[in-house]
Amino acid sequence: MAGTATVTLFAQTAAAQSTAPETSQASIEASKQAGSPGTDTADPNSADIVVTATRRSESVQNVPLSITAVTSESLERKAATNFFDYGSSIPNLSFGNTAEGTTGARTIAIRGISDRNTTGFYIDETPVAESLDPRIIDVNRIEVLRGPQGTLYGARSMGGTVRLITIQPDVDRLAGRVHGSLSTTDGTDKANYSLDGAINIPVVAERIGLRIVGVREYNAGYFKRVVGPTAGQTTTIDNVGDSKVNGVSAALLFKITDNFSVTPRVLYQQTSVNGFPFADVAVTNGSAPTILRPDALLQRRLFNVPEFSRDKWLLATYDMKLSTGIGTFTSSTSYFRRRSRDVEDQTDFIASPGAFGIAPVPTSIEIDSRTNAFTQELRFASDLRGPFQIVTGVFFNRTSSNRSFPPNIISGLDALFNGAFGTDLVYQTQTPIVQKDYAAYAEGTLEVVSGLKAIVGARVFKVETTSETMSDGIAVGGPTTIPRQTIKEDGIQPKFSLQYQIAPGNQVYAVAAKGFRPGGVNGVIPTALGCAANLQALGLSPSDAAFYGSDSVWSYEAGAKTTLLDRKVTANISGFRIDWDDIQQRIQLQCGFGFRGNAGKARSQGLELELTARPFSGLSLTGGLGYTDARFTTTTPGTKFTKGDRVPQVPRYTLNLGADYTAPITANLNGFAHADFSYVSDSISALNANTDASGRLIPRIRPSYSIVNLRGGVAFGNQEVAVFVKNVADERASLGDALAVAAEAPNRARVSINQPRTIGIELRRRF
Repeated sequence: MAGTATVTLFAQTAAAQSTAPETSQASIEASKQAGSPGTDTADPNSADIVVTATRRSESVQNVPLSITAVTSESLERKAATNFFDYGSSIPNLSFGNTAEGTTGARTIAIRGISDRNTTGFYIDETPVAESLDPRIIDVNRIEVLRGPQGTLYGARSMGGTVRLITIQPDVDRLAGRVHGSLSTTDGTDKANYSLDGAINIPVVAERIGLRIVGVREYNAGYFKRVVGPTAGQTTTIDNVGDSKVNGVSAALLFKITDNFSVTPRVLYQQTSVNGFPFADVAVTNGSAPTILRPDALLQRRLFNVPEFSRDKWLLATYDMKLSTGIGTFTSSTSYFRRRSRDVEDQTDFIASPGAFGIAPVPTSIEIDSRTNAFTQELRFASDLRGPFQIVTGVFFNRTSSNRSFPPNIISGLDALFNGAFGTDLVYQTQTPIVQKDYAAYAEGTLEVVSGLKAIVGARVFKVETTSETMSDGIAVGGPTTIPRQTIKEDGIQPKFSLQYQIAPGNQVYAVAAKGFRPGGVNGVIPTALGCAANLQALGLSPSDAAFYGSDSVWSYEAGAKTTLLDRKVTANISGFRIDWDDIQQRIQLQCGFGFRGNAGKARSQGLELELTARPFSGLSLTGGLGYTDARFTTTTPGTKFTKGDRVPQVPRYTLNLGADYTAPITANLNGFAHADFSYVSDSISALNANTDASGRLIPRIRPSYSIVNLRGGVAFGNQEVAVFVKNVADERASLGDALAVAAEAPNRARVSINQPRTIGIELRRRF
């Protein structure tokens, strides 16, 4: 996982508890400097944290759904630098790799609804790929919404939604900060470093504000590659898997009137990884489950075939907001562009009996991914007198993508087989896809009697997916084409909720909601190699397997939120049950090819419990527990699962504990200390797992792991110096086996892991 550079994070202060959806950087800095640095100007776990999960501003304690709000001050205190740092401490949130390569492989699961595109991922108003790990945005807070959010957030939010809410430009005050860190990670021979900064400039007082952010990050690789024959001379290559991140963000706020504002912004990030940061784990094809325990940081290879990943993305947004006497009108326009490239060593796979069984020849395979997306949303959030309020809007998204394999040629391959193939081209394919999403939604809230609210919402949607596929090579039996086709899906996503507010910050609620995930397109399944007969045995033709339809969930949730002891303690609990139908999952054919189809059902049920306590000034304690039991209830021939099997990538238990303490040392010097602990129980991986003779899954086990982080330091004036230790016990967390660009080599899984123990120092200055 990524390294030690602190994401551009700012303190969540009293100014952030206003009714504005976003907080300006200048107001945050002003509040930070108004107090004593290193002390609480606003407690990061305060019940007054304001969120916009329901598309209007309200305290997290008053939102009638299960939500975790992580403030920027909380992230700063634990030296959070990437998704792993905060994702591993969210109850009932899990993640793993389900796509090829590294930078674009991660997917997120909430409440047991796992797999690609089951969790929405937003930067402010814009849905983006869930595999993004932004370093370049000024985070005000992170909101994790559990349960389907199909009404307000639409497709791909059927498990939940993760929102990164950023700091907006300020038109009144010059402010900013610079931050740097230097650290060392076990197993590396170089230091990690980062430098980031931000400045807010009032270009025209009270009317125009400019916000610029930049970041440069380097993380040394903690893997070594040993190259050479098993019994012969070898060479060791250090620093495998090192990464570089460069990014910039620029935003302008035009406050045309006191009630009308326009904010154009551009975010750009580029990441390059020299080598795949995966641990080799020995696996067998036996009948017993395999434990994916990544102990060693060595990659043993016959040849030094370079591997690397390149990922760059740009997000341009243009937001307009108009406040009126009846509510706020918002227009959000965005363009998202992403280009990724992964090159993988496939030498061992090509030489295996399952492929060509030839003498090892150094060879690699490449995958390129290109995405362009345009999104437009118009929304109205009312502020009416009386018992009724409404949020309503229209939404459009057009995404064009092409995940292609450039020609994979092994020179001399055909000659080795005496011209049996007539070509040295092993594989190439491209599948251009255009998906259009149209939607209109409304969610109304009626206060039936004092304290009791009824909430009803619905989203009407239509999705059109158009694609074609062109493939060639030995692996697909020669030139193969799937002509351009279009599938259309439509439906309604309803939501029903009751909320009884006993007092501010104290409520009970119940929610029933539906969520969905759009269908998609499969790659080529050749008619040769016996694949046509395998499909026929399942009652399918190649055209039937060209597409897969949407799947959906119905979720039922009940919960309570309490604020006690003069706001010193908050305790929130929720329980849920989710029924998942027509699950999109891989159907494996005996010919070796597979495709995604709609197969089977599952049920997920569990609970979340979150506690905060502030027993006295300067001390803050937090705790969170998640429990999920997610299992298949109905399965289909061709899938790996049977009734009762666990849904992959979903741990039963997640637990997090945290403590923060601040105290004055002298009149001008304040000390602070932080400790946190995260535990994730074991889960299964079915990505590359085999089946037994009856077709039943032989699971691979991702063992449980525990992570401890420490941070402490002093603050004086507007400066802060801190030392930190991340992953104190040097735990090797198994985050799942990776999906190979080619195919997994025999008896060797490649497993994604967290960063080993890292010790560092960081400095921060605000002005």
